[in-house]
Amino acid sequence: MNNEIQKYGWVVISLWLIATMFGFIMIFTLGLLLPSIAEELNLSPGMQGILGSSAFLGQAMLAIPMAWWTSRFNPVAVITSTIVLGALLLVLQGWSPSFAVLLIGRFAFGIALVTMEPPGAKLIYQWFPINKILFVNAIQNAVFGFLMAIGVMLTPVLLEALNDWRLLLYLAGAAYGFIAIVWVLLGRQNKNPLENGKTEEENAKFYPATPIIKVLLHKDLVLTCIGFAAAAVVFSSFNTFFPTLANDKGISLGWSGIILAVNFITGGILGLIMSRYFGKMPYANLVMVILIIVMIVSYTLITLTDNRATLLILVIFTGISGAYFPILYTEAFKLKGVTINRIPIAVATVMAAFGLGLFIGPLITGFLEQTTGDLQLAMIVAAQFGVLLLPAGILIRFTNDPPELEN
Repeated sequence: MNNEIQKYGWVVISLWLIATMFGFIMIFTLGLLLPSIAEELNLSPGMQGILGSSAFLGQAMLAIPMAWWTSRFNPVAVITSTIVLGALLLVLQGWSPSFAVLLIGRFAFGIALVTMEPPGAKLIYQWFPINKILFVNAIQNAVFGFLMAIGVMLTPVLLEALNDWRLLLYLAGAAYGFIAIVWVLLGRQNKNPLENGKTEEENAKFYPATPIIKVLLHKDLVLTCIGFAAAAVVFSSFNTFFPTLANDKGISLGWSGIILAVNFITGGILGLIMSRYFGKMPYANLVMVILIIVMIVSYTLITLTDNRATLLILVIFTGISGAYFPILYTEAFKLKGVTINRIPIAVATVMAAFGLGLFIGPLITGFLEQTTGDLQLAMIVAAQFGVLLLPAGILIRFTNDPPELEN
């Protein structure tokens, strides 16, 4: 695969990444909008938890079916339609006259967003050799961190300037529409031969597609999914409810935005650095276990303080623990014995598990707060779900080797 092809591949994947990350920004910044939305729509803590979880429920329920259905279509066209649908759904959320309409809008937005992942994975495989996919995913994670940081820092500023969460969602819908236009102009498939010298269509003929049930029951994929779901509970609980907890402790929304931004940036940078060396490390599993322990401890301790300096130190550690993401995510691209044409299914399965965790996190936290009256305790309980990431860190053999395909 020559350098000129890979250069345009970076253009395509960068645009796809911007579209995907913009969608995630609109999901993950709900915590910053939630105080205004809850006040206007008179939402209880339980209803806030449901709202925070709704987009992720759509992801968890339909990621695999949508991956199977959309895999037969042009990935560029699938991404185009999902961006356009996402833009319309953001406008719907801004217009929402009630909790029910807002809930439906966020649920459907989650489905649209997760539908972009499998065709994106297919494009990554078309444009880059397998030994570079971990690096590509690490770039994705780092860019995600920086874009999310910008998003969570800008959201309080824009909300204060506009003084209207609805107008903010209208503007987001317009911006997403602009991204759709750019994608239509520049998004492309790569029809050139893949790393083994065959085109994607030739590979599909030469290697019979792995049975879906074999993909879903693959040991490494099961471990990856359990780990992602658990980590997502921790992350989504913190991201959704930390601004509310901080507000209760007298910390401004602007400071909450800074804390969330540092969390995203730190993990992205470390994940990018580790992607160059992780598969070659003699103690890769030990490093992964250390990251998981850091996650559990730091997400627990950060709920216990209102000191700004201590918060900044602790959030650096929560961010560092996020370096697991591109490493574990890349496992879906190189499952032993799984054919190339089943990679979108594997990626969608991981995203479904991640969506399930993102759904459960705010839901558990919101209802625990409503039951106990203690948001801090609810967030501490959610942080302990990180323990379920340990089996993946211990049992998966992390390498940069290409997958072994079976004829």
